[in-house]
Amino acid sequence: MEIGVWGQTNERWMAEGAPPQPGMFIKGNSYFGLDGVDDACLNTVMPLPPFSDRVIEETDETVLFTDGLGRTRMALKTGTVGGTRMSMDHYIKHYVTDRKSWREMRQRYKGDPAARYPQDWDKVIARLKGVDTPRCLLSAYGDFGFYSMLRNWFGTEGLSYMFYDDPVLIHECLEFLCDHIIRLLERPFREMTFDFMWIHEDLAGKGGPLIGPKLFREFILPHYKRYLHFIKAHGVEVVLVDTDGDFEVLIPEFLEAGVDGFNPMEVASGMDPVGMRKKYGNSFCMVGGIDKREIAKGKKEIDQEVAKIAPLVHAGGYIPWIDHAIPPDISLTNFQYYLEQKRKVIFGE
Repeated sequence: MEIGVWGQTNERWMAEGAPPQPGMFIKGNSYFGLDGVDDACLNTVMPLPPFSDRVIEETDETVLFTDGLGRTRMALKTGTVGGTRMSMDHYIKHYVTDRKSWREMRQRYKGDPAARYPQDWDKVIARLKGVDTPRCLLSAYGDFGFYSMLRNWFGTEGLSYMFYDDPVLIHECLEFLCDHIIRLLERPFREMTFDFMWIHEDLAGKGGPLIGPKLFREFILPHYKRYLHFIKAHGVEVVLVDTDGDFEVLIPEFLEAGVDGFNPMEVASGMDPVGMRKKYGNSFCMVGGIDKREIAKGKKEIDQEVAKIAPLVHAGGYIPWIDHAIPPDISLTNFQYYLEQKRKVIFGE
């Protein structure tokens, strides 16, 4: 398995002889011979109705706009390929700033759950019952998460202050979010059993998480416990948290909540899977952990990187893939060579 590519990487690989590739590989890829998963998606994240997407100002290099979550963002147009920008957007303003705006936002999540399901939902379930790939409830590309939803509403800075300025409001938001997600997932769990789920948080950077263990334990952990109890009571065997960066200080809280593993294990942020396994043993599984910087360099570095993770592959509880979307400094030749060496480790060739 692999995660996916930047639009700029796709453009480079096409110039180097590959056919056009989808942005994500998680559902498999026939050209590269990658395995995949299948998923059943519904709208757990966006308000209904969404806010209007509106361009406020545009230049040759940037665009200032509002999005469906009511956020005001500045995006870099220069270098954009296939929807992939060369830098993250600058988030200027978020919709929820106080209790009044929270009540307004909350109303957009209170409607009929049926409105959040795709029109062909029955066909989705029928198809999933016939597949032999791992079945994921919610998007395999990342979906609902508690911190990530709060950040969508308040923004990182606004949320960081609100934990202290109005903690009662944050408790109310989290209680509502837990009710919201459980209410939405009752139907799919009635209809079939799923193998695994991802919780999308993206709550850390190289310097550590955006929320510390004390606040996580006080505000978020109780709702994680309730949510994971609900999920696992319906037969889901593996729950993974999707977060970038160095989240190590939160590992005890995640494990207490019932989380089984993590992705993408970014080596540049210190989340080296070999070091994590030595330190934590088999207390959690991992996906990712192949240093993208080494894959870009050449065959010698690729050999060393793949050899490093071989013992983890053989021990189990680990799926190696490049630690986040594949950037354009990785050539097609290097990527194909990396896949060849990884297959030798996995299949014992």
